[in-house]
Amino acid sequence: MEWEQQAVIRLSPDFDVTSHAECRRAVLAWLAQQSMEAKMKIGRSAGEHVAVYAYCQTHKDCPRKWRHIFQLTEDGAKEHIVHVNGNHATEPRLVRGTAVAVRRQADALTEANTPMQAMVQLAAQGAEMETWPCTAALVQSRRRAVRKKSASAEFGGGTGLGQWLEHLRKINEDGSVWSTVVREDGCGIVTCQKFADAAAAMIAQARGGDHDYLVGVHDCTYKVFSSDWGLWKFCLCAKKYDREGIPRTTLVQVGLGFVPKEGQEHMLTVLHLMKEWHSSKNNDLSQFLHQVHADESLGGQNALRKAFPKTVFVLDVRHQVSSIMRRAGSKKEVRAMVAANMQFALSALGFSRPLFSLYIDSLLVRLVELGELDLAAYLQKDVVEKVTVEGKEMWTSACCCFISLLGTSVKFQSHEANPGMTSTTISQSLEASWHHMKKLLPGNVAKMPATDALNHILKATEAWDCAKGSALKLKLGGLSSRLVSGEAIFTERVKVLDDHQMRLPCARLLWQSCPGNTKSFEFDIGEVGDVRQAFVLPVTNASMVVDDDVACCMVSLLRLCDSSVQKHLEKSPGMWHEEAGRLSLTKVKEILANVCVVTLVAGPEEVLDRLRCSCLYFAKTSRCSHMAFAAFLLGHHNDYFQDLIDFTRKDAPKQPPSACVKLTRKKYSRAAIPSAAAWKRMATICAEASEKYNKRRKTDKGEAQAAMETTPTKQELAAGKNKDPRALSLETIRDKLGAKDFHSNFSGMHLCIKHAVTVQEAKEHGLGKMILGLKHKTTSAPTKALANQLLQAWVVETRASASSAKSSS
Repeated sequence: MEWEQQAVIRLSPDFDVTSHAECRRAVLAWLAQQSMEAKMKIGRSAGEHVAVYAYCQTHKDCPRKWRHIFQLTEDGAKEHIVHVNGNHATEPRLVRGTAVAVRRQADALTEANTPMQAMVQLAAQGAEMETWPCTAALVQSRRRAVRKKSASAEFGGGTGLGQWLEHLRKINEDGSVWSTVVREDGCGIVTCQKFADAAAAMIAQARGGDHDYLVGVHDCTYKVFSSDWGLWKFCLCAKKYDREGIPRTTLVQVGLGFVPKEGQEHMLTVLHLMKEWHSSKNNDLSQFLHQVHADESLGGQNALRKAFPKTVFVLDVRHQVSSIMRRAGSKKEVRAMVAANMQFALSALGFSRPLFSLYIDSLLVRLVELGELDLAAYLQKDVVEKVTVEGKEMWTSACCCFISLLGTSVKFQSHEANPGMTSTTISQSLEASWHHMKKLLPGNVAKMPATDALNHILKATEAWDCAKGSALKLKLGGLSSRLVSGEAIFTERVKVLDDHQMRLPCARLLWQSCPGNTKSFEFDIGEVGDVRQAFVLPVTNASMVVDDDVACCMVSLLRLCDSSVQKHLEKSPGMWHEEAGRLSLTKVKEILANVCVVTLVAGPEEVLDRLRCSCLYFAKTSRCSHMAFAAFLLGHHNDYFQDLIDFTRKDAPKQPPSACVKLTRKKYSRAAIPSAAAWKRMATICAEASEKYNKRRKTDKGEAQAAMETTPTKQELAAGKNKDPRALSLETIRDKLGAKDFHSNFSGMHLCIKHAVTVQEAKEHGLGKMILGLKHKTTSAPTKALANQLLQAWVVETRASASSAKSSS
């Protein structure tokens, strides 16, 4: 298309037509008048004038463009000529899920008003409800407007190096619980006696043989001081009981410092200062340090390898998944699929190295099928690597911590770990610790001088868990009553399973359906690792029947590295894609979401310390309802188990629970390898169970429930066609008043005024009671004012109708 002249604008005599900045401002003003957003570029023209090209950014893939020419006419006047080319596209362009036009409208409304004031302004102007921006758009626009008006913080919050060093020296001289070790460039650490006591308690526990090692984690945040100085901390990982008696991963802080940049030199400085200070307190961290978890910062990784050369570095799962999502050159859907599968593999497949390796192999083959060769190469280069384990090459990752089901011993300074000490749980604990600390800090701490910010940080740290506090209690044992006979337990959200939580039943529910849902196997010494006995149980549905094929296949996963087992697995059409030569990723997820295997390992420890489970919740907490039920069947003594025996029968015999239910224990044989038909049958059973579970979950809650509540039936649709528009409007008002969000309630009251709802109509549809309830419940002044206005109008109308009826009688 050719350029067409759209407008000619006369400019003021003092306008500089040769200034690019003034021309850009003039184009921006013209676009604002047109309510358009465009990308500008300074062009060149044959004449002596400035040309600015603007490309429409309001619509998606829009061919519309403008050419703005600023020139001098023959009579000396200055003109702004606008040419246009192309037609607008129909689909609006979205920015973070919001249309550009809606963002511009929200920005204009919230420039000087809060979101609530903007809604009141729209209602006063009589704007149609369909043209209002949503509440989220108004809130985001208001935040952007506030940020623009805020003054930016200077380096170190305006604190010079001399002031900073002097302030740190005063901390040592004031006689407080804190002391500092600082270099001349301002980089250093803050220490207190509680740090030394905490490290000593953890080392004593490692010497006592509870874990035989220490797991460390370090991180640095730049959201406290300023964008140039970071707050650094080093913690040791421990296990503590939560309020419900379930072990949780927690962090014991032993180091706190500040670095100007997250580079190798500065990180190595604070690590060496921390090591030297703890050595002076007779705490040798290097001797017992097994792993150190950190983010993807190369400077931090190199510093850790130099400070602790024998310690294994473990990468944070959350940062690794984020790196995959940021990978350019691939479709967003493919990146999301790969990130979800990697998070599933790193979180749920740590109990079996062969299964993890086979799953990664299948994921890489799947990417080749999709033509994503660059993404597959990136995974092999930066995410996973091949190592030799027991003479076989297997895939592993710097993010993965393997929890063996075949024994309790952990190889020191390796990627093996005890339950609850995985990279997933430790990264969650680290983020939670930062979250709790920032909640104790003022909201404007980043704008403060560095000296004031440090004072608030020390107070928050002291209030959180340091400086003053009771002795550490880290020894675990026993079971929680919730695992045995309490409410259902929900796991963390699993992205690869549609981002929902798995619901684990307690041991009592498993006991009710026993023995149909339980299969048991006995092993000879050394047959499969140190396993002496194994139980196959359902994960989520306690009444699910576990037959012999399913049980045999689940136990075979423990020895998947055997070529004979993989040979039969590759012949199963339900588990293996023969044409692609890979494992079915979906089937693995469905199987592990429905069936688990609990192993009893040989050893002198108590039964609870020798039980291992393949479920995701056990890897996170080291305790789950499946292992509690297995301990009950093994005759382990626990006070909570008495309730289960009494629940079965009042005159329960004094014999093991397994005898009460006549649980048969099969002798496991290495020659009994599940056939391809058995693998296929297990895949079919788990697929049906997953389908039933998802259907029940959608019926109970979630998007399907919301759709069922709002979607009319055929009878309602037929009745709605015969309704008059007035009745439909009243139903819309009632739905908006009954909603749970402020935006719908406010718009519902606005519609009452717009449609002039009468008292009789309000009584028929129950609008008066709903508005009265909103008036008492809300704390918003505009909402209360609008509710009072409606209620008073109806009171006046009621009195008028009563007086007219009295006069007529």
